[in-house]
Order: sequence, then C-alpha cells, then structure tokens
Amino acid sequence: MRLQPLGIMLFSGSLGWSLSAWAGQDEEAVQRAVTQAVAGTATFSESRDKQAVLALYTDDYVGSQDGQAETKAAIEQWLSDYESELKQGNRLRFIGAVSNLKTGLAGSTAWAIYDYVFQAIRDGEIEGQDAGTCTSLLRKEQSTWRIFHDHCSKSKAAK
Repeated sequence: MRLQPLGIMLFSGSLGWSLSAWAGQDEEAVQRAVTQAVAGTATFSESRDKQAVLALYTDDYVGSQDGQAETKAAIEQWLSDYESELKQGNRLRFIGAVSNLKTGLAGSTAWAIYDYVFQAIRDGEIEGQDAGTCTSLLRKEQSTWRIFHDHCSKSKAAK
C-alpha cells in the first residue's frame, strides 16, 4: 500500500489537531483544579464538604504558604477546626479570587502561576486580607489533575 502525500498531510493534520484539542482540555482541567481549590476553601462555610476540597490534592501534597510548611493532613485539620467553629456559631467567612492564571503542561505534570486574594469577613466587615502569588504543581492521576505542591507568598507593601 502506497500512502499519498495528501493522505499523509491530512492524517498528520488531524492527529495534530486531536493532540492540540486534548492538551486544551487538560489545560482547562488544570485551571479548574486551581480555581476550585481556592473556591472550595472560600465556600467551605456553605458547603462543609471537606472531601470536595481534599480531592483536589494528592495524598503526598506538600506546600509552602508564606514560608510555613503545609501538608494535606494540615489542610484537613484546618477544615475540621473551621467546621467546628462554624457549628458553634462562628460567623467568619472567606472570599477568595484568582487572577492572572497562567498554566503549562508536560505529560502528566502541569504547573499554574497565579495571583490570589483572600478576605476574611465577619458580619459584613473585612477582618483581614491576604494577597500574593502562587505557583502550583499538579499531577494527573487516572484522569484527574491534583495539586501535589504549592508555593505561595504574600505580596509585600510598596515602600
């Protein structure tokens, strides 16, 4: 069987388009995982769904939040403590936002660089705010992108 040049070009073009579309879907999934991690923490007071938040992280997750080490177990403990406070009537709520999100892919590994803002709100008043930049590393496990490392640093005030 002899392949014609046009047939080869059409096959190559369709393969390239398929891979490009697949990469686009993965990139969207990576962006979703990062934004869901921020949103899941911010909306936890309403959802109280620890597993939805924890499912976004690998079991071997290790992060650094403004110089403080963090693990998946630490995230789970924070969510449990916050849930206990909510059950006791604590009215503290969080708002989180992601901006300037840039992602990249290499096989089953991805990265995301983004700016974040978190606000702590009680009775409609802002009690505190953190803003900074994060770099997240993700790994594809089966068909799901999960965060295995974060490095986040607060923005410093301009002098």
